[in-house]
Amino acid sequence: MKVIMGTRNKFLFIVLSVLALLVIFGFALPQGARTLLIQIMSFSIFAMGYDISLGFTDQCSLGHSVFFGTGAYVFVLSLLHFHSGIFYAIALCFIVGVGVSLAIGVIAVRLSQAYFVIVTAVFCSIFHLFAINMTWLTGGDDGLSVSLPPITFGSVSISIYDPLVNYFFVLFFLVVTYVILRKITRAPLGRVFLSIKENEKKAEFLGYNVFKYKLIAFVISGAFAALGGGLYAMSIRYASADFYSLYWSILPIVWCLIGGLGTLVGPCLGVAIMAVFQYYVSAWWTYYLIIFGIVILVILRVSRKGIVGYFMNKGLR
Repeated sequence: MKVIMGTRNKFLFIVLSVLALLVIFGFALPQGARTLLIQIMSFSIFAMGYDISLGFTDQCSLGHSVFFGTGAYVFVLSLLHFHSGIFYAIALCFIVGVGVSLAIGVIAVRLSQAYFVIVTAVFCSIFHLFAINMTWLTGGDDGLSVSLPPITFGSVSISIYDPLVNYFFVLFFLVVTYVILRKITRAPLGRVFLSIKENEKKAEFLGYNVFKYKLIAFVISGAFAALGGGLYAMSIRYASADFYSLYWSILPIVWCLIGGLGTLVGPCLGVAIMAVFQYYVSAWWTYYLIIFGIVILVILRVSRKGIVGYFMNKGLR
């Protein structure tokens, strides 16, 4: 019991320390680095959502760009056509993400793993094609840009264009996402998810409705992917058909593998590492992906559970 309490306190200390650093970075970093960190936090929400699908129920989706792109477009279109506030637009991203992931999940989750991957990839291709061709709605490859209204609290009005406001707005949703998903994964629901991942047939034998629980995990995953897409669209004030491409479905898999599946924190670390390579290493070497590929291979060679999984095996849980 003392060992468990000790490791939990250690983990809590690390999480709070990271949160404190993020708050400090918001004030201390130059604008360029702060903008990059905003994008990292948006992608981290996407990555944590994806981890619920792959890391906890072993559902390797190649269609999560559908939810990410839908979240981005819902945010932009709700501001362009409905003139909704920022909070309403973000809430709508989440709600629509639930609806779209439920509709796709009812079809895809019933299938075996191989067919699940194929069908989700097909949905990705269909949505991408529609987004490219429906230029009257999506702007196609050129995309849509949007102006952001201020955030109002009664008579107080705050501009989201203020870099600090933008930063702490996204940080707020990052913290809320982590707290919610950690509560879910630590609850009995999360333990059922893990039992399905470890042995689906055994979970079904014990009386669990495997389809229902896998669908719940898929919907949770899709909803937070849409939330990440909406926040990313807010940070760059733009959405395009490219957000539906297969590239945005492969990225979360890479993030989760690097950081560690089934850990929540791991995918966020994977996002940060990849961002460093994309924005800093690429500045001095065009073929930075070669180095990045080698790093991935080394990480997976040392620990198949990623970076965080490696340290968890050493006693940090």
